[in-house]
Amino acid sequence: MEISTQQITLFIVAILVAINLGSMIAIWLDKHRAKKGQWRIKEETLLVWALIGGWPGGIWAMRRFRHKTSKGSFIAKYVLAVVLNIGAVAVIVFVTIA
Repeated sequence: MEISTQQITLFIVAILVAINLGSMIAIWLDKHRAKKGQWRIKEETLLVWALIGGWPGGIWAMRRFRHKTSKGSFIAKYVLAVVLNIGAVAVIVFVTIA
Protein backbone atom coordinates (compact mmCIF):
# COMPACT_ATOMS: atom_id res chain seq x y z
CA MET A 1 0.00 0.00 0.00
CA GLU A 2 1.45 3.29 -1.08
CA ILE A 3 0.94 6.44 0.98
CA SER A 4 0.31 9.60 -1.00
CA THR A 5 1.72 13.04 -0.32
CA GLN A 6 -1.82 14.22 0.40
CA GLN A 7 -2.25 11.54 3.09
CA ILE A 8 1.04 12.51 4.72
CA THR A 9 0.04 16.18 4.65
CA LEU A 10 -3.34 15.41 6.22
CA PHE A 11 -1.65 13.33 8.92
CA ILE A 12 0.79 16.13 9.75
CA VAL A 13 -2.02 18.70 9.86
CA ALA A 14 -4.07 16.45 12.16
CA ILE A 15 -1.10 15.98 14.49
CA LEU A 16 -0.42 19.73 14.59
CA VAL A 17 -4.09 20.48 15.33
CA ALA A 18 -4.01 17.98 18.20
CA ILE A 19 -0.76 19.44 19.57
CA ASN A 20 -2.11 22.99 19.39
CA LEU A 21 -5.33 21.97 21.14
CA GLY A 22 -3.23 20.31 23.84
CA SER A 23 -1.20 23.48 24.23
CA MET A 24 -4.31 25.64 24.51
CA ILE A 25 -5.89 23.30 27.06
CA ALA A 26 -2.68 23.21 29.13
CA ILE A 27 -2.54 27.01 29.29
CA TRP A 28 -6.25 27.30 30.07
CA LEU A 29 -5.94 24.64 32.77
CA ASP A 30 -2.93 26.38 34.31
CA LYS A 31 -4.84 29.67 34.39
CA HIS A 32 -7.90 27.95 35.86
CA ARG A 33 -5.80 26.31 38.58
CA ALA A 34 -3.97 29.56 39.31
CA LYS A 35 -7.27 31.32 39.96
CA LYS A 36 -8.30 28.60 42.40
CA GLY A 37 -4.93 28.44 44.15
CA GLN A 38 -4.45 24.82 43.09
CA TRP A 39 -1.46 22.82 41.88
CA ARG A 40 -0.11 24.37 38.67
CA ILE A 41 1.25 23.00 35.43
CA LYS A 42 5.04 23.37 35.27
CA GLU A 43 6.38 26.05 32.95
CA GLU A 44 8.61 23.40 31.40
CA THR A 45 5.51 21.48 30.33
CA LEU A 46 4.06 24.56 28.65
CA LEU A 47 7.40 25.16 26.93
CA VAL A 48 7.53 21.58 25.63
CA TRP A 49 4.09 22.06 24.07
CA ALA A 50 5.52 25.10 22.24
CA LEU A 51 8.69 23.28 21.25
CA ILE A 52 6.83 20.40 19.60
CA GLY A 53 4.70 22.75 17.52
CA GLY A 54 1.93 23.95 19.81
CA TRP A 55 3.14 27.53 19.96
CA PRO A 56 0.46 29.09 17.71
CA GLY A 57 -2.28 27.69 19.95
CA GLY A 58 -0.23 28.54 23.01
CA ILE A 59 0.19 32.15 22.00
CA TRP A 60 -3.52 32.41 21.22
CA ALA A 61 -4.41 30.90 24.61
CA MET A 62 -1.98 33.13 26.53
CA ARG A 63 -3.52 36.20 24.94
CA ARG A 64 -7.11 34.96 25.16
CA PHE A 65 -6.89 33.95 28.83
CA ARG A 66 -4.40 36.70 29.77
CA HIS A 67 -2.06 34.14 31.23
CA LYS A 68 1.72 34.47 31.58
CA THR A 69 1.75 37.48 29.26
CA SER A 70 3.52 39.74 31.74
CA LYS A 71 6.07 37.20 32.98
CA GLY A 72 9.16 38.26 31.04
CA SER A 73 11.33 35.26 31.88
CA PHE A 74 8.66 32.84 30.67
CA ILE A 75 8.01 34.84 27.50
CA ALA A 76 11.75 34.83 26.68
CA LYS A 77 11.88 31.04 27.08
CA TYR A 78 8.70 30.70 25.03
CA VAL A 79 10.17 32.77 22.20
CA LEU A 80 13.27 30.55 22.28
CA ALA A 81 11.06 27.44 22.03
CA VAL A 82 9.25 28.99 19.05
CA VAL A 83 12.53 29.84 17.31
CA LEU A 84 13.86 26.32 17.92
CA ASN A 85 10.65 24.80 16.55
CA ILE A 86 10.70 26.96 13.43
CA GLY A 87 14.41 26.23 12.96
CA ALA A 88 13.83 22.48 13.23
CA VAL A 89 10.99 22.65 10.71
CA ALA A 90 13.18 24.69 8.34
CA VAL A 91 15.97 22.13 8.57
CA ILE A 92 13.55 19.27 7.91
CA VAL A 93 12.08 21.06 4.90
CA PHE A 94 15.54 21.95 3.56
CA VAL A 95 16.83 18.38 3.94
CA THR A 96 13.69 16.96 2.35
CA ILE A 97 13.83 19.29 -0.65
CA ALA A 98 17.57 18.99 -1.23
